Amino acid sequence: MAAAASAAEPVVVDPGTPPQPPPRRRASWTGRRRSSTTSSTSSAPAIALSQRRNIFGLAPAMEEGTCELRLRVIAGHQLAKKDIFGASDPYVKIDLNTVNGDETIDSVLTKTKKKTLNPQWNEEFIFRVRPAEHKLVLQVFDENRLTRDDFLGMVEVPLSNLPKEQEGRTIPPKQHILRPRSVRSRVKGHLELYLAFIREPALGPESSHPSTAQPDSADGAESEWELVESEQTSQAVETPAQSQEQLPPLPSGWEERQDANGRTYYVNHIARTTQWERPTFLNTTQTDQIDRERNLESAATEFQRRFHISVDDVDSNQRPDNATVHQGGDGAATPSPAQTRREPTPVPRPSGQAQPGEQRVPSLGLNSEGLPTGWSMQVAPNGRVFFIDHNERATTWVDPRTGRASPMPNQNVAPSRRPEDELGPLPEGWEERVHTDGRIFFIDHNTRTTQWEDPRLSNPQIAGPAVPYSRDYKRKYEYLKSQLRKPNNVPNKFEIKVRRQNILEDSYRIISSVNRMELLKTKLWVEFEGEVGLDYGGLAREWFFLLSKEMFNPYYGLFEYSAMDNYTLQINPFSGVCNEEHLNYFKFIGRIAGMAVYHGKLLDAFFIRPFYKMMLGKTIDLKDMESVDSEYYNSLLWIKENDPSELELTFCVDEESFGHFSQRELKPDGANIPLTNENKDEYINLVIKWRFVSRVEDQMNAFLEGFNGLVPLNLVKIFDEHELELLMCGIQNIDVKDWKQNSLYKGDYHPNHIVVQWFWRVVLSFNNEMRARLLQFVTGTSRVPMNGFKELYGSNGPQLFTIEKWGQPENYPRAHTCFNRLDLPPYDSYQQLRDKLVKAIEGSQGFAGVD
Repeated sequence: MAAAASAAEPVVVDPGTPPQPPPRRRASWTGRRRSSTTSSTSSAPAIALSQRRNIFGLAPAMEEGTCELRLRVIAGHQLAKKDIFGASDPYVKIDLNTVNGDETIDSVLTKTKKKTLNPQWNEEFIFRVRPAEHKLVLQVFDENRLTRDDFLGMVEVPLSNLPKEQEGRTIPPKQHILRPRSVRSRVKGHLELYLAFIREPALGPESSHPSTAQPDSADGAESEWELVESEQTSQAVETPAQSQEQLPPLPSGWEERQDANGRTYYVNHIARTTQWERPTFLNTTQTDQIDRERNLESAATEFQRRFHISVDDVDSNQRPDNATVHQGGDGAATPSPAQTRREPTPVPRPSGQAQPGEQRVPSLGLNSEGLPTGWSMQVAPNGRVFFIDHNERATTWVDPRTGRASPMPNQNVAPSRRPEDELGPLPEGWEERVHTDGRIFFIDHNTRTTQWEDPRLSNPQIAGPAVPYSRDYKRKYEYLKSQLRKPNNVPNKFEIKVRRQNILEDSYRIISSVNRMELLKTKLWVEFEGEVGLDYGGLAREWFFLLSKEMFNPYYGLFEYSAMDNYTLQINPFSGVCNEEHLNYFKFIGRIAGMAVYHGKLLDAFFIRPFYKMMLGKTIDLKDMESVDSEYYNSLLWIKENDPSELELTFCVDEESFGHFSQRELKPDGANIPLTNENKDEYINLVIKWRFVSRVEDQMNAFLEGFNGLVPLNLVKIFDEHELELLMCGIQNIDVKDWKQNSLYKGDYHPNHIVVQWFWRVVLSFNNEMRARLLQFVTGTSRVPMNGFKELYGSNGPQLFTIEKWGQPENYPRAHTCFNRLDLPPYDSYQQLRDKLVKAIEGSQGFAGVD
């Protein structure tokens, strides 16, 4: 079947046919159109028109204003590997498309080259085109005998400035980088192509496009211009026609790389970080300044905390036009120019109701002109504005024009947004009202009850998923803690003094030099060089957080991202190439993980599920691969459910290492053992073992050796892999309802205080990333214990999240990470509280004194 597919001919596609996906390549492909005779030379002489020559593209009746284009698909280099069935079987689908509308005029396929990532096609095609109106789109696919053909990359070639063949002129081929067609595509490598217009002396000047195809003229000036344009002797990556699409060079200190899955990422050697987005000079002009700040002000933490911060634009996108309020620097609300109204006339009041200290309506920015018929507004004895509905003979604090409650007398601004601006509408049958003292409460008209708590806290889409509490896990955890007894005859504390900018190397030196493991089980006393602070638990948690960011940074080559995402980590099987002492580093990382479990801390990293299974000594099965590498999973699943004999596979796999491929036998003499329906289960198990265990066995053993020195492995085997992940790394999604229910208040604050209500409304408005940042700001870590906020620990044992009244409205919030306490000033408005809190989170670096 494979041989028949390879020898099949190109498929004829009628002009004007809309783009179609590549066909399934099977033995029934007898209608493919055959490419023209292969040529091995890099430059082709002019070819006279012939009826025997196969010309694609426009029909002969449309020759006016057209040119003939020679395309030679020479080779592909370092293509991506898409499945486990040996190397790819690549072919190229060539489409002639219109520039406007991207409609396909004609299509043709090359032959399939078997089991190679560096195919050599050397196939030639002639297209009749209008250069200014058409373009070539070349897509590389891997012929898949099991499912649909896999996409390996594409190249789009404009035709407007291609060179023209002429006697004595050599036109070299070009190498075109393959690019993805969507964000999810994973491609690598490039195509080697020859592209040139054919010299046609019989055609007059009117038959060629003057701006696209160079006319065949003996005029010296024109020849010179053509030679200048063909400055192509260097093997450039793109054609001159693609120069406008070339990406700018990388800034100094940056490098472009591709991971094992063909994904392009960028390495910042100055900051020792990696990222998926291509850097530009615009966002790296302050590199030197950032580097100086890193050394002078220990800005590593701020850089990492800022990395994924997204601007909250909800207020600008969702606020109704008639309720837009721009917040000034001093917190005073100023109406937008489009909404500024005339100075209102004083509102008449019944005698005896005006108070000496009352506030006039104009000073509050209110206006009676927009009130509905039958409405008026008055000022209460405490100076607060209320509204009277004479139609219903009722009063309310809520302005019928905006739907917002009027402010308290001591506030000079109106609330900057309605609650539904950020949190969505209230549930059906609910209403929000304001108490006489300014506190917000909620009425459930369905049950005719009232409550202080916002009912939207029960909506998991806003507040986050419920905490997966497990009584069984609780008993396991208590048993583990009871078995991790404190050692005797050791000092009271173990001092760890590190520099923030060199936290990995300093920590590695200190922890690796310890020969007596009992010392690491004593109280950890962390000091950051050049900073004043006493560690009562908060600095130790921050140390684990910052060290996690460095240890698991793919920049150092010890770990890499899994094939499914860019945040789940797995051990890099080629870590030894990146670091000769990689096994010592894995032993060190194991010690850090053991210290985190022993001291009840958390690591700021999440690993693939097989990693936790290896820690527990469990067998990794096919289901575990689904969440790690879907392509491997789908291939093995097909083998499991079908007879794989026709695949002609053996008990060996191809392994790539820095662009070089080698065969790895899954068992002795595996290269000579064919895969059959009888031994496919053994094959699947061996592939899974090779994929997750064999390649990283040395690294994993070193990690477990370090971990076992602090926490015996037999103790953690009482957990399953899900519980072990939560034990080491906490909960990823933050449940605001659980957070609020397990919080304490000090000073004059209580759950129904207006400032506290504003605070929780701000937390609800944050995305999960910002909630984690807030939690890290207050507690020293961005993770939550397994059973939720009820099990937060402070320096003296269990310590709930606490909010205490402190300072003045002009102060920023401050945090005491040792005690999980946030000192929150009594702000005058919701927006003021939000702005101050966000700035405190983004600019935090620790505080002098007790932390």
